[in-house]
Amino acid sequence: MLPEHLRTQLFPEQPAANAPSPRLSIVELIHANQVQTMVSRTAAAQFAHTHGLNLIDFHVVQSVIALGDDQETATPGYIARGLSLSASTLTSILERLVRAGLLVRERDSADRRRISIYHTDKSAQLMADFYRHLAAQYEAAFESADDEHVQAHTAFVSELEAANQRVVDEFEKSGENLRSATQGRAALADPQSSAEQLSHDQAAS
Repeated sequence: MLPEHLRTQLFPEQPAANAPSPRLSIVELIHANQVQTMVSRTAAAQFAHTHGLNLIDFHVVQSVIALGDDQETATPGYIARGLSLSASTLTSILERLVRAGLLVRERDSADRRRISIYHTDKSAQLMADFYRHLAAQYEAAFESADDEHVQAHTAFVSELEAANQRVVDEFEKSGENLRSATQGRAALADPQSSAEQLSHDQAAS
């Protein structure tokens, strides 16, 4: 159910001509998907903690294991882009996960500059255990559904994934994601300086 404060912002009494309101049903779908994502992330965090990992470490392992055999090999650049991590942050995470026996880091024999990241039997077993936890509750939720019905839900989730990926692509293409992140960090570090810089930028434009 869409909270009233979001409904008021998204569906004003006098909508702007250049910003038409989306369909209510679509916004409710977005909200439900966002809430589901947050709950799923919390479940992943709780599972990760029981195995001595933090959430971002777990997500790094997930990003490597999620690749199928017919997809590209995971690289530090691929993981960093997918999880919006800096190269330095990812390097320390990979070092921890390699030491823990959850990932393997190898240099490409054809291109020594390229580093490939692989999962291990240990990390595959870890992720399979997580899936078993989820499966117990998913089975209860879809107890009366046959395989065809479940597969239809899977296809629907794939459509949501594709839509979300297009949003990611739009941000990356515009470069707004990088500029906003830099400004956001500056504002947290020095709100007064950030406000003065914003005023200067607006005056210059």
